[in-house]
Formats: sequence, C-alpha cells, structure tokens
Amino acid sequence: MSNVYPLLPRLTVNSQFIDDFISAEAPCCALGLVEERKQTFGVLALRLEMVIPEEYTRTGFSFGHSLYGNADFIVVHFGFHFYHYATFNLLVNPNNPVVQTVLNKMLETGNYFIFAVDPKGSVTAFRSELGEDDLIELKNNLPRIQNAKTTDAQYRKTVALFERNPNPSGQMLHWVCRDNTDYLDLSQHRLELNPVAQPDTPKYSPPEDLFESSLIPCDHCGEWAAQLIFADDSADENVLEVCAQTMVHQYSEINVPTWVIGEPLGTPGFDTKTRVLKVWPNREPIQLKTANEFDEELDELMARHCQPGDDTTQDPAPADQQIQWHPISMLPTFTFMVDGMLEESMIQLDNLRQAIAKPYVLDDATLNRVFELYDKQLDDQRYFLEQFSRWQQDRLSAAQTKEVNRLIKQSATLKEVNEEILQIANSIKHETIDQILAMDEVELAIAVLSGKIKPPML
Repeated sequence: MSNVYPLLPRLTVNSQFIDDFISAEAPCCALGLVEERKQTFGVLALRLEMVIPEEYTRTGFSFGHSLYGNADFIVVHFGFHFYHYATFNLLVNPNNPVVQTVLNKMLETGNYFIFAVDPKGSVTAFRSELGEDDLIELKNNLPRIQNAKTTDAQYRKTVALFERNPNPSGQMLHWVCRDNTDYLDLSQHRLELNPVAQPDTPKYSPPEDLFESSLIPCDHCGEWAAQLIFADDSADENVLEVCAQTMVHQYSEINVPTWVIGEPLGTPGFDTKTRVLKVWPNREPIQLKTANEFDEELDELMARHCQPGDDTTQDPAPADQQIQWHPISMLPTFTFMVDGMLEESMIQLDNLRQAIAKPYVLDDATLNRVFELYDKQLDDQRYFLEQFSRWQQDRLSAAQTKEVNRLIKQSATLKEVNEEILQIANSIKHETIDQILAMDEVELAIAVLSGKIKPPML
C-alpha cells in the first residue's frame, strides 16, 4: 500500500475495508467507495497474484459488465482486460447492499475508480468515466439489478458454471469483503492513499508493437495453464521470431507453456495449416499444424495440468502426492459439485425405489452404469471430506466456515443416498430384462414360482 499510480489527487478509503481486502486470498476483487476532493465514487479493487508490467498498466485496460441468469434470477459479471496481457472476471450477486450502493454511486457520478493491488502492496489507481453507451446499458439493467432476488445458492451455482466455461476466457477473481456495509462508511476509519509521481525512467522501454495474447485457465484448479500469442501478418516466419522476442518478458514472467500462433496459410478453417512456434518453457522449431491438431495438443496439456507425475509410470505415487488439494477460492466449485451430485442422486434413488417392484424395466447396461457412477462417487466422498477438513484448519471467514460445515453435512447425506442406490441396484441385478431373457423356460418358471423373480405387473 505504498504507491498510487498514476493519479496525483489524494484518495481516501475505509481502512477496515483495505485491511480485510489485503488479508483476503488472491486473486480477488471487492467493491467499495473512495473519496476524492470531498466527492464519493465507486471503486472496484483487484488484488492479483502477479505484478503486471508497467507498459501494460500504463496503457490501461477495458472494463465491461454483463448479466447472467434467467427469468428467475441474475448475476452481474464484470470483466477487466489489460490490453495485450490478461483478462480477469468477477461475478457478484446483485441482491447485495454493497453491490447496490456502489453501482448506484457509479451511475450517480458517471465516474468510478479501479485499484489494482500487486503482491508487493503497490496500488495502481485508474479513474474512468462511464461513456454514454455504458451509462445507457447500466441504466437499462439497473431495474433488474435493484429488484434482483438472487439467492446465495443461485449465485454459487452460476459461479461454478462460469468457472467451467469462462466467457471471456480469463482468470476468475474471488469476490471478497461483500457482507459488511460498514466498509462503505468514509466518515470514520479514514485512510489516505498518498500519491507518488510516476518514475521518469521505467525499468525497460515498452515495445513499439504489442501482440494480442490469451491466457487459458485450467478447468479444474483455475490457475493459468497456457498462453497463446497471436502474430498478425505472419506470412514471413521472421514475424513469429520478432513476436517471440518482443513478448519474452511477458511469457517468461507468467511462466506457463506458451505458443506464438501465426495466421492460417490459406482459407481459415480447422484443417488449414498454420505456423506454430512454442517459445516457453522450451523453445521448439516452427511447425505447421492445423487448428484441430493444435487443439488436441492443447487439450492433452490441460488434462495433465492438475495430474502430478507421468501417466506412463507403472508404480503409482503415494496417495497424498496424487491428489491436488485446492485453495478456499475453489469453495464455490465444490458447492456446485456436492449440491449437484446430491440432487441427481436423489432423483436416481427415487427411480430405483420404483424399480424394486418391476426390475425387468432395467437392463444390465443401465445397472452397470449405476454401479460405476455411484461407486466412484463414494470414492470421491473421502477426497471431499479430506479437502473440507484441510479448509477447516485454515483461517476462514464466518461465511466460508458456515459453507464448509454445510458441505460436510451435505456430503454425509450424499453418502447415505449413494449407499442405498447401490444396495437397491445389487438386490435387483439378477432380475433385469437381460437376465430374464437369458433363462430357459424351466429356469424362468422356477424363479417366478420360488419368488426370486417377480412376475410382470400390468
């Protein structure tokens, strides 16, 4: 919290808000208020896991919003795109007094601030004016936002779905400091951010030409797993080399597998060859690949991202080395998984209870899928409980503690439901239509008369 770039006017914030925001786990984002020259504005504070190079913060970034949901509920999406560098996403519940207050303040003033806090504690402050299009869009959406009745469960489920398929692609920011309206009080606990003039000489000169790039997060852990840099006008192989040299500071600092992608050598399509240059962590020769071929390679990389060790190893590693434990920022994802599995298991249990009286409506393939699915869920149960136990050892907020405890109870219920599903499936596995058709007439008659198989019910 030492520097504010590049704004020179003094800014005042709530010190409790800043303290709790700095204590939250990165990457995260919070909504609040800031005072400049005795006027109050809305602020969105981002705390990132890396220091964004100065040439990218100096050029600023684009900020936009959209709504997710349906006729019953909505969730507000904010997107932050640092030009040619990275994109960050945030989802907030509009049925929240902090969100309502900050958005109303943004519309009232037509201005807002964004703080980008890096791991070193320095703050880059941006002040932006809402353009006419932004104002119209925000005003048009404001009635839905003000009347939103989105529940916590609906919000968590939307977050989990978004994390599985983010649009736009980018890193997810955890929404923090959202339940305390005292953070919006600037009459006390005032903290002044003293501005410092921007240094005259940067560490290095920004390149004349910056290339578009895209960071791809892992679907499972949310960490960045790959980076693609796009070289326009790449008919000449030298352009890919220039791109690689120009962007070396970016991809070496981010430190994930990185490729420079040229333009299609012909009519764009999935089967059109394209020059591809892998530049990090190991440099490889330029190769010609189709989009389909490169996508297969990228899919394999993403699938291995959270799987430690070599898949070809014959001797498995110890159990504690095979499991990828997750930070508390993944709590919404586990909420979505546990609640979703319990909901589906309850439906399956009801179906199987009805099948007890007429097991011949099922075939062997269906029951085999039941055994495979719910045996695996019972195995996952032990992993979930260990993950929740590890989180309980951490310093959690009251809301996080409450949710972890709820998930432990949900998991216990899920275990009971799945065990009953498997018990019923095991009790009727010899009475499926396949088992009946495999019997000869005598066997079938004996089975029916002895009560082992129930006769079909009309």
